[in-house]
Amino acid sequence: MMNPSTKITARPSRRNVDYWLKIYLFAAIIGALGGGVAIILRISIDGIRYFFTDILLPLITIKVGNYNLGLLFLPIIGALIVGPIISKFAPETKGSGIPVLFESMALKGGKLRGRVGLTKIFVSSITIGSGGSAGIEGPIALIGANMGSIFGSKLRLNPMEKRLLMTCGLAAGIAGSFHAPLGGALFGLEILFQGVTLIESIPVFFAAAIGALVANLFFETNHVISFTLNSVNPQEFGIFLIVGIIFALIAFIWIKFHHGALLSFKSIKIPEWLKPTIGAIFTGIIIVFTPMGMGLYGTGINGIENVLENPLIPLLFLLFGILKMISTSATIGSGGSGGIFGPSLYIGCMYGGFFGYTLEYFFPNFIENPQLYCFIGMAAFFSALTIAPLNITFILVEMTGVTHLITPLLIASVASYFVSRVLLRGTSIYTLLLKRGETSLKSETIFKMENIRVTDIMSTNLITVSPDLPILEFARMSSEHGLEQFPVLDFGKLVGIAYIDDLFNLNYEQWDSITVNQMMKPVNVTIEPERSLQNCMDKMHEHELRAILVTKEIVVEDDKKDIILLGILSQNDIIRAWEQQKQE
Repeated sequence: MMNPSTKITARPSRRNVDYWLKIYLFAAIIGALGGGVAIILRISIDGIRYFFTDILLPLITIKVGNYNLGLLFLPIIGALIVGPIISKFAPETKGSGIPVLFESMALKGGKLRGRVGLTKIFVSSITIGSGGSAGIEGPIALIGANMGSIFGSKLRLNPMEKRLLMTCGLAAGIAGSFHAPLGGALFGLEILFQGVTLIESIPVFFAAAIGALVANLFFETNHVISFTLNSVNPQEFGIFLIVGIIFALIAFIWIKFHHGALLSFKSIKIPEWLKPTIGAIFTGIIIVFTPMGMGLYGTGINGIENVLENPLIPLLFLLFGILKMISTSATIGSGGSGGIFGPSLYIGCMYGGFFGYTLEYFFPNFIENPQLYCFIGMAAFFSALTIAPLNITFILVEMTGVTHLITPLLIASVASYFVSRVLLRGTSIYTLLLKRGETSLKSETIFKMENIRVTDIMSTNLITVSPDLPILEFARMSSEHGLEQFPVLDFGKLVGIAYIDDLFNLNYEQWDSITVNQMMKPVNVTIEPERSLQNCMDKMHEHELRAILVTKEIVVEDDKKDIILLGILSQNDIIRAWEQQKQE
């Protein structure tokens, strides 16, 4: 008879009113905190920017003709500050932060270190405020989700509940930062917590609304981008579709360039803390030779507002889009801390402006509003980058207050989504470089891992051993059967699991006198065959298991219950499942 010491608990019933009231309460708390950190991050960035541009820049100004070489040193100084902090204190804060969330959600049961959030506020504020080309969506997403993770861990919530609170924190932070509760909720649901059902999405919308409300109490509720659109010419809908497809190709090119920049900086043989400085040099050079108001400094939102008010000639739209691609890849690829949302809007706006004003030049009687194509570009470009067409549509509508944008933005973003999905094979700019062993996570990893049952991939090739078995005989059995782990049974009772790898931790000279009992690991956790692979991964991570035994409880005579051993699931089995998902 086998008696696992840990019983698998089922996910709470969706009909449990008390359970969902608890979740809504937690969502409200996380929502308020998310709105609060959105305020803190914005104040922090504004304060750092004021210090660097209004206090430090006059002290290091070096005029050469119409150019101020002092601008070159601003992002370099910022990189010299954040590089050592990121490298030594919290490597998770490097880059946008979204890939770290994917890894936490899919592989670590929603766990994030407590220091990550505060560190991210500091290093992102300096990266963006000192002149780095990066956005705030990644930092605020990581900070908000980190609060949800901490909150869930303190209350000992299960992994699925922690993931839900992480998504609530992310949504609230995005909603508070961009005055976009609907877009913030969709950002979390579409990009991070995919495969969510309607009943689970309601707390996320609730948290996003509270986050936006809290932020609006402190900041003015004016729209982030000023734009007026009275109507849309239906005859242009076909052009929106074509432009969306073109932007998927542009996004694919930038992802490959961004990917290459990341790998190039990774291969440079210098200390990690110094690499952001190399990226800052590239960004600084671009800043020196371009007007400050053009948005190549920081998130780029100010540059978008400027070109909407004072349109450029098409070639300048194209040039600034290319320069923003380079500066953002240099900032983030070298290890700076910041997101890609603001820069991607800027890049999309510039390329969109190029298409819009070029089309207007050749077809002046057909194109009613060339500025509209700036927004078409923003939506299509971000949709293609992230494989997420809905949230960007509604974020832009909320950022501008122009509801007429919904139809054209959806047409372009959905078109770019489908093309990009084919080109990127299910990955996105957030997941492309996220590796676990030799396998990469797709955007839908959590959703797919939830739909795979343990019984679908577990190994039933079980050979049990006795605790009294000599180690030499154990090694011979492993070689003969090609197995790496063996359940240990003592007169039919499950007492442990033995791994062949642990042999190498023992002195070879003592193998003759050692038995399996002295090297086996106790079985504290088992899993049932109908559980999901994601649940299995959560348990293995939580208990630091290399393999988990699959068991089932059965009723025998006199209503007594026995536990039968059905199979085993190892880390290699899970990797093979990931690889299969990559090919589908």
